[in-house]
Amino acid sequence: MIFFLRTFEEKEVQAKLQLLLVRNSHVASEHRVCSALQKRGGTMSLMKKSVVIGLVVLGVFGLFLAASQKAMVEAADVAVIEAKVVPAAHIPTFDATAYIAGHGGHLAILNMKTMKPPTDIEKDRIVLAEAGSEMEGKIAGMSFEEVKKAGGSHGQAIMMEGGKKVLVAGTLAGNVYKIDLATGKKEGPFKVGEKFCGAIAGPDGNVYFQDMADGNVYVWDAKALKTVDKMPVGKAVCGIQWTKNLGKAYITDMPLGVVYVYDWKTKKEIKQISSPEMTFIHQTRMTPDGKYLWVSAPNEFDPGLKPGTHKSQIIVIDTATDTIAQRIILPDDVRPHDFAFSADGKYAFISSRTYGDDSTVNIMDMKNHNLVGKVSVCASCHKPAGVEVKIDKGSPLLCGIEIDWHKK
Repeated sequence: MIFFLRTFEEKEVQAKLQLLLVRNSHVASEHRVCSALQKRGGTMSLMKKSVVIGLVVLGVFGLFLAASQKAMVEAADVAVIEAKVVPAAHIPTFDATAYIAGHGGHLAILNMKTMKPPTDIEKDRIVLAEAGSEMEGKIAGMSFEEVKKAGGSHGQAIMMEGGKKVLVAGTLAGNVYKIDLATGKKEGPFKVGEKFCGAIAGPDGNVYFQDMADGNVYVWDAKALKTVDKMPVGKAVCGIQWTKNLGKAYITDMPLGVVYVYDWKTKKEIKQISSPEMTFIHQTRMTPDGKYLWVSAPNEFDPGLKPGTHKSQIIVIDTATDTIAQRIILPDDVRPHDFAFSADGKYAFISSRTYGDDSTVNIMDMKNHNLVGKVSVCASCHKPAGVEVKIDKGSPLLCGIEIDWHKK
């Protein structure tokens, strides 16, 4: 908490210093005019001084106004879309199975052929570890809540290995597990990092884990069961995606609300994308056509980890220009954490937190951005089994979503 407060206080101080330098430069200019007149044997009347000062003030105001107008034009270029809840007569179904991570330390299993909520505490989940909260332990190198349970699942990726599908999952303890989806056999834990958010299948066949504690991206070889690389990127990174030509990578930083753009060949940062509407962000996904990057911006907090005042939304980035093209405003009880898309690009699946007694998967029609379906993924199983959530203020929190498409 102190780290974030200091960071934003320092930025305010820097801004004030810059303003002071501008003021001093204008005062110095006035002083030079006066000195020049005195050297020529002349004097400057009070009226003339007032005129000079007035012109300086008008100049500064003009610059400020121009900058403000430029900002307004840029903001106006961003399309703002309000997602409406328009339930379909029949919820869309798909030939697939979704695996959704959560702080409970297990992966919820959603049969997308029926889109019925999971209810069987034995069959409808894969247990990895104990429960754990992302606010426990370290975030961005700073300690917050005391670690009560070194568990909690957060992200997972499906990989092909020897003709079989395996699920590679990371936890909030920085551990990695490997599950054979055909047999259910589980390997692990393998200690890799400190506190994982996303787990993404990379273009090189490795799994990329984003760490919220140390800001590194860990590259893990799932076959050799070892870390093959580590990239220091930000403070508390959450997601990574690549352009289709692998020219660029995008990495999200949760508390800073920044998307880092990397030249993937040189592994060097080339840009940062930010917005006043990205105050606290999570994972990110590329649309199937590769044209747009979706960034989850539930905005639970404002800068300095103050209570959030911005709407829950999806930030859509144009990957051709690396600028924000759209902001999709979501209902207050839909706080996105991760996304998945149907292969044809017709539907988006949003893994969402309500911060109430449930977390849900919401289905969005990509044509009109309507929310056409919602599936309970936590309460539907917890309540019949009498499960009481004792972390995260009693709210079951979902994280990453990974979909196993049965036919391709």
